[in-house]
Amino acid sequence: MKRLQLICLFALLCLTACKDGKNGADAQNKPVPSAEAPGLENNKAPDMHNSENALDWPGKYSGVLPCWEGCDGYKHVIELHNDNTYVLWLQQLGQEKEPREIKGSFTWNGEGTIITLDAEGDHLKFRVMENMLKKLDKFGNEEKGAPQARYLLRKIQ
Repeated sequence: MKRLQLICLFALLCLTACKDGKNGADAQNKPVPSAEAPGLENNKAPDMHNSENALDWPGKYSGVLPCWEGCDGYKHVIELHNDNTYVLWLQQLGQEKEPREIKGSFTWNGEGTIITLDAEGDHLKFRVMENMLKKLDKFGNEEKGAPQARYLLRKIQ
């Protein structure tokens, strides 16, 4: 009888130890939050989608962006290529009869949401959105001085 009681007590101790996560196998399978893997809270993988890898961004975009006093606007047409090169046509309306053509390359920011043209393109920054580019200031912030819709270039289909 004492032997049966000892076996039951041992079994109860083993079950209690496993339930508290002290079992080595359970500890290995239990997810551990890590500062190196942000976004894994609640066992969810971080969303790795961004403009660079999830949108159909290559193509031609066009629009007239605001400019300073005495200017009717700057017509921008930019063609983005898969190899991170671009062709930009700029024309100051009311001042230039023909657009200027600028060719170069661009880089993506770390989040894959903003492109920056090279020095040839005066380091212009654009947020890449679904079928649109949004002109940003030189720091990557939204432009000020006009309604935000005036800073959009729409994709030409």
